[in-house]
Amino acid sequence: MRIFRARASHALLLLSTAILAVAVISPQRANSEPQDPYTSLNKQFDEEIYDLFDTHCFMCHSGPEPKAGLDLTKYETAQQVAKEPDTFQKIIMNIRSQVMPPTAQTPTLAEREKMVAWINRALSRNGTAETPGRVTIRRLNKTEYNNTIQDLLYVHGDFSKDFPSDDVGYGFDNIGDVLTLTPLHIEMYLRAAREITEQAIPNVVSVDQPVNLETGTIPEGARLIDLGLIFSTNGLYEASFSNITAGDYQLEVELSATATAVGPAKVNLTVNGALLQDVSVNSDRALLFRLPVQLTTKNVKIGVAFLNDYYQPNDPNPENRDRNLILRSLTLKGPSRATLPPTESERRLLISKPTPTKPHQTAAREVLDSFATRAYRRPITSDESNRLMEIYQLVRKNGDSFEKAIQIGFQAILVNPNFLFRVELDSSTGPRNLNSYEIAARLSYFLWNSIPDQELTDLARANKLLDSTTLEAQIQRMLADKKAERFSENFTLQWLQIGRMEEHTADPELFTGFNQQLKDDLLKEATLYFQDMLTNNRPIMEFIDGKYTFINNRLARHYGIPGEFSEDFRRIDLSSRSRGGLLGMGAILTVTSNPNRTSPVKRGKFVMEQLLGTPPPPPPPDVGVLDDTKEAITTLRIRERLEQHRKDPACASCHRPLDAYGFTLENFNAIGQFRTEDGPFPVDNIGELPGKQKITGIADLKTNIVSRKADFTRTLTEKLTMYALGRGLTPTDNVHIEEMTKRLEKRGVTLQGIITEIVLSDSFRKRPAK
Repeated sequence: MRIFRARASHALLLLSTAILAVAVISPQRANSEPQDPYTSLNKQFDEEIYDLFDTHCFMCHSGPEPKAGLDLTKYETAQQVAKEPDTFQKIIMNIRSQVMPPTAQTPTLAEREKMVAWINRALSRNGTAETPGRVTIRRLNKTEYNNTIQDLLYVHGDFSKDFPSDDVGYGFDNIGDVLTLTPLHIEMYLRAAREITEQAIPNVVSVDQPVNLETGTIPEGARLIDLGLIFSTNGLYEASFSNITAGDYQLEVELSATATAVGPAKVNLTVNGALLQDVSVNSDRALLFRLPVQLTTKNVKIGVAFLNDYYQPNDPNPENRDRNLILRSLTLKGPSRATLPPTESERRLLISKPTPTKPHQTAAREVLDSFATRAYRRPITSDESNRLMEIYQLVRKNGDSFEKAIQIGFQAILVNPNFLFRVELDSSTGPRNLNSYEIAARLSYFLWNSIPDQELTDLARANKLLDSTTLEAQIQRMLADKKAERFSENFTLQWLQIGRMEEHTADPELFTGFNQQLKDDLLKEATLYFQDMLTNNRPIMEFIDGKYTFINNRLARHYGIPGEFSEDFRRIDLSSRSRGGLLGMGAILTVTSNPNRTSPVKRGKFVMEQLLGTPPPPPPPDVGVLDDTKEAITTLRIRERLEQHRKDPACASCHRPLDAYGFTLENFNAIGQFRTEDGPFPVDNIGELPGKQKITGIADLKTNIVSRKADFTRTLTEKLTMYALGRGLTPTDNVHIEEMTKRLEKRGVTLQGIITEIVLSDSFRKRPAK
């Protein structure tokens, strides 16, 4: 195929080629040859695309001094287009954003999409959509790590809060190319592994806690001697123990007495003031009393009370004149692990324990193999199992308990690259299908931000996740699970870019009610809306023209909506109001504003980039900054101050759609409250799109985006695909997405439908060759 050249010459070439083909190739042979994938592109170019480029592009981009130095006439084949992907990706961006072609040659939206689709096919490998893109080995980001730890070890907490922030690529923080590993990460992973495993499997070991008698509460009439503490009269001695783990203990008390011939010494042993047992001491030699005791409090006092002092100085036998008690030693032993109630994590992780018939090595291997298989998201190898057992044996040789050795084994797993990274290997022979375990991991991290559960793992083991019907059933099951709320929150905050709310500030003099509580409410409104759209499988255009939202009492006041509301969020009808859908949400309107004023440019960029998938080119490095002083704000309209950006024709072409979309949202102030006046001026909410199409206010903006349903569908599908794959999109992906969009439009486009198409696509289920 030849591109951007005289059609007559091309027609002559095609005719001569066809004659030669008839002369040398039989019809049967010709039909049996595989068709060059570029052949169909040639045909489409001749019949449809050339006229579009001729009408809208050649006027500026040809000749000795083409605009922007781009002479499109030098590209004569689709193969030449494929060799310059960066150039043609920029062309795609400019066509879709309506920055190019200029107003005088404005093509329709359908014509723009037709040109883009053709370029995408030319850029895709061999002109087809058969080669999946490469997913870089991916480190778990902070959210994935934390969710994975909670699901893997059945513990709760924010275990990644101190980790370095994750870099963002293509708008998401799960992109493999930007998830770097630093020395600080390694230090944090080691520290977190210790803290997590100590919480999951407390290393409770039975220990002896002998009392240093002089540290206890010594009663009046008692004193320390070489044998111990001697009571010369009745009294109570108490020893204190702190940080006691609840459980069963053994109390060992060693006692002797004098003058026992006239009767034994009577003693009360108490725990926290309550009687444990009465004992009689009838020997001057040490007697050891062992008493079981159940302790339930963290701080414990053990008491030894001498009750029957005897003193007869005139007794003819000197040995019977004075009965005293001698406390020789007091020791607390325990707790007995067998009597401790196991935590949930212990119960679910320690699936095997040593018994008289099961050696501790056998039990340890069962526990470690099971945990590593779940952590690595695949069966572990025999070599991996043996290495874990070497760690276990080393800890045991140091005299530590079974539980402590398992704890250390778990720590080794949690800092292993097979846990910290999602590993998929390329094929050396060509694109390959992912195996069931790899699909299970991709699916679970897409929809749950965490590891596969037992059902997914069982299906992977049975090799059933290669079946499309099984995959579709799992998608429905997983989206109905509570863990899908993680996906709703994580994707919503990043797709809509409202995660920036945490760092966003509003001028406290202008917006006195803007606080952290309101920020949280604004974010929750958006995530609840997305979750409702997902759970109830609503048409995706309700993101734009939905006539409802979710608010509580604070948001009702913030939005000026009358009615009875509480702290709890509930869905409300907004059919008669200028809200509903994404565009009326305070979170979006706030993060696309400056601290002291609205920003039509930021809001226009949001609409173009996040909703229509037509991002404007980046601004030039020397772009000016608007004067935001109080004097400027009160003397000039925002439109007048933006005019300085339009003086340069190159800036004007970008600002035309940006400002048009942004101005339609001017009825909302910098924290999303509705208004009719902007300071001393009436609100200016009119925008003019390329082609001199005027749109006024949020209602017209919604109508415009609804009319571009295909663009919104494609954009949302692109965003979900990048999030699902953890990488940017290739031209091949764009061809897949084009085909997905066409299939979706036939049956109604919903979030569940898009997710299903993505999971069943080659991009999701295949890996490329090296």
